[in-house]
Amino acid sequence: MQWSVFQIWWIRAVTFLVAVLLSGSAVWWGVTLSNSAPWQPAVSVAPSVQLDVALLAQALGAGTTTAKPVPAAAPLAIQLLGVVSGAGGKGHALLVVGDAPPKTFKVGSALGEGLYLQSVGPRSAQVGADMKGPARQVLELPPLSKP
Repeated sequence: MQWSVFQIWWIRAVTFLVAVLLSGSAVWWGVTLSNSAPWQPAVSVAPSVQLDVALLAQALGAGTTTAKPVPAAAPLAIQLLGVVSGAGGKGHALLVVGDAPPKTFKVGSALGEGLYLQSVGPRSAQVGADMKGPARQVLELPPLSKP
């Protein structure tokens, strides 16, 4: 029987692959069996602590104080620093809302809780509770000084 060159290389490649797998398996088993650590860590179970919830609540002050009413939020102080107005009341306004640093707001943007920039004019801005309702506050820039 004659063997072709292809058949010989095929047998050699399969033999090499089996040898690699066998040596890899031997290394893995050698490392696994030489490891002295147990497979699963030992867990010690401590007894659970029983808490008296009523005693804990009393220690933390439950029931010792009366609830105080929350004061109503003060209205936001809004200051107009500049406007860029477009046609139909559209545009932007540079505003200081409360203690925050100056920020640019687009018409329709929320300024705070329940306040929206409704429209801007050449030197003014209108702020209201919603976009369709009446203006709650009209902010105007100071008049220009003449040189």
